[in-house]
Amino acid sequence: MKFSLLAISLLVTLDQASSFSIAPVIRTSSSTSPSLNNRITPSQSTFLNQSTEAESTDAVDAPILPEPEPVVPKALSPEELTVISTIAQIEPASMQSFLMSKLPQMPHNTILTLRNASEGEFPDVTDVQKKDLETVGKALVDIMDTQLEAGRDLLQTLLQCGEIRKLDGAIGKSLKENKLDMAFFTVLSMNLKDATIGAQESGEVIEVVEGQMGSGENPGRLQILQHIYTRCQEEVEKTVSPGVGLLNKLLRTDQAPIRANQLRHYLCPQEAKTITSPDGQNIDLGGSKALVPPSELIDALQNAVKQIRTVEKSGGADRAAAVGLVESCRQVAIEARLAIGEGYGVDSEVLKDFELALQPVFRPDSTESEYIQGATN
Repeated sequence: MKFSLLAISLLVTLDQASSFSIAPVIRTSSSTSPSLNNRITPSQSTFLNQSTEAESTDAVDAPILPEPEPVVPKALSPEELTVISTIAQIEPASMQSFLMSKLPQMPHNTILTLRNASEGEFPDVTDVQKKDLETVGKALVDIMDTQLEAGRDLLQTLLQCGEIRKLDGAIGKSLKENKLDMAFFTVLSMNLKDATIGAQESGEVIEVVEGQMGSGENPGRLQILQHIYTRCQEEVEKTVSPGVGLLNKLLRTDQAPIRANQLRHYLCPQEAKTITSPDGQNIDLGGSKALVPPSELIDALQNAVKQIRTVEKSGGADRAAAVGLVESCRQVAIEARLAIGEGYGVDSEVLKDFELALQPVFRPDSTESEYIQGATN
């Protein structure tokens, strides 16, 4: 598989996935940690201005591979050129934020074309299109050279941990140091996409189970990256409001039965129970309030839909993507309504308030609603 220069520099791979053990034990000095190959050829190594070859005692015996042929980008379609021309008109600061959000979905061919344009190499286009390509290309290169380099280095560090316990500790430390930012998640998303494509091409069965990292003691690159993504999301959720954290957890859970259990666990109060001790005495266990009040989930859903619509109106997401995200939020609201009905009762005020509060979110009565047009301020 061929990748563009910009994409290659941010892809972190495991030369030996089997060296990443999931057993929570301390390695001996004879254990080999996973060596990393950043997929940068000798001619490309100056891109990050640093050495990218992992140190390994086996490097002396490693075979010398021929340098791959340079990747020649394909011609961009008229639609792609139109989109790039539109992006070129955006204010520089907003342009970088837009490109950062779109980078994980950006085709490798487009990235390579923009990279070449930043260096004065253009496809067969008009002078105006050349100027737009150069403007967007320089903004993209600036993102890759500066903002995303820290995210790439952090992901490389996490992959070098070698053990789940050390990995989890490193993720927690990264959160405290404010390193789990947008740049890191952008790099992580790019690597997940690349690993997924590689797994599909090799015929592997891709199955994502939250909280697990594949079977056996030798998970592959995709399973490790999925585990890192889940753990990082869990750490970030600890810093946000309970409602937002629960919504994020539900949106990344694919299995409906698991979401139903999560909703009952977090949204519903725990009933009082009585247990019998070994000596025959009855012990009353008092109930508890809901871990996440339904009102906080309401606020999270309202804000999420407004943010999605705001990003859509600003050009940060196309209509299809925005509709899909809103529909995912609506599905969460439907399932939450069922859980609240079970926990509080179908005639409860809590359920009625939940329905009334979300009615204008998913069924707005005006085309000028902020849940259609997005936030205005």
